[in-house]
Amino acid sequence: MTEQRTEIFSAERLGSGFEADQASHLTVNLQPGQHLAISGPSGCGKSSLLQVIAGLRPASVGSIRWQQTSIKEQNLTWWRQQLCYLPQQAVMGGETILKALLLPWYLKASSLPVPSDQKCQQVLATLGITHSLEQLTHKLSGGERQRLGIARALLMERSLWLMDEPTSALDPASRDNVMSLLTKQSFTVISVSHDPVWVNSAQLQHMMGGSNE
Repeated sequence: MTEQRTEIFSAERLGSGFEADQASHLTVNLQPGQHLAISGPSGCGKSSLLQVIAGLRPASVGSIRWQQTSIKEQNLTWWRQQLCYLPQQAVMGGETILKALLLPWYLKASSLPVPSDQKCQQVLATLGITHSLEQLTHKLSGGERQRLGIARALLMERSLWLMDEPTSALDPASRDNVMSLLTKQSFTVISVSHDPVWVNSAQLQHMMGGSNE
């Protein structure tokens, strides 16, 4: 009997074109539940590489496979439905916490049942957000907005998370809580971070070189 390969994400010499050298190109096989942290100096192309993985910009070199399927321009719509992309500046997309949480359902970007208010509150509580669901998002702090984006991703229940500087607005206690929360999940995480504590918490690290400018 042929042994089944279990990695759900693989990249082969992947680059965005903003890297300083070929050593910064990404080659990795990720198993379900693993966390890869990408680090390096400012301007080295970390966020651009993450955007390539998310299908938001074309790769200059290399390839991506997801569950043994090559990611091409023709299947980008399907690919984007497999992942959650969390940019450094969290996109609210709603004037209240509830509307922000339910944005993927308003946009028909999720086939899951619409989460109940109770489920929304439970997910928020795991991230230390105790505001009413009717709280206006423009009154939230940067850290609360970042955690709200993570809460929305949890509700979407997708298998791959792409996180750009996920701790940039978090205090140490909130960061540690998010790290602990992620270790309990079964999805795969690829993150970009300058935070050494966050990077060291990942099972795998990819260090990129300096800017090519």
